[in-house]
Amino acid sequence: MSLLESFKKLGNYFGAYKVHLCPEVKGQVSENDQPLINAKIERRLRFSDGKYVEDFAYTDDKGGFSFPEVNIRSNQPAVPFAEIFTSQSLLLTHKSKEYCLWGARLSGFSYREEYAKKLGCLVADISSDKVLFKFENTKVEGYTFEAVSIGRWDKDFEILEQSDYFDLSEIEED
Repeated sequence: MSLLESFKKLGNYFGAYKVHLCPEVKGQVSENDQPLINAKIERRLRFSDGKYVEDFAYTDDKGGFSFPEVNIRSNQPAVPFAEIFTSQSLLLTHKSKEYCLWGARLSGFSYREEYAKKLGCLVADISSDKVLFKFENTKVEGYTFEAVSIGRWDKDFEILEQSDYFDLSEIEED
């Protein structure tokens, strides 16, 4: 790791206020219901002030993986009407092809229980299509959250038609 990269990482621990970038992640990946063993998963987290965290994990012998919760400190001033957001992506590369396990952009910088529930039980098969889906916002009635994923959930998971909504690339990478 270069000296510049070391300073950037160190900068994530200093700032005016705490920013929640990502809850703890626990998941399992497979290919046609067979666990993907020793597959590399990259996590990319960004805050609107330019700070970011990138890390990776490898799947175990059952296709399981996990990442710890991530919080940083921001120097971005609390300016009214400023666009403040975080973005999260989990990407798996297998046989030179990249798969989106999770991609989301969140308004604000606070912990959200709804995201923690999804990321705490992410189950994905690389043979599944990437979809845009919505899930419940328990704090604001009538509003939902959106994300993209090849993962599937039994509850609180409604696939949206991409052509009727917006371009998926808007929330995958900043």
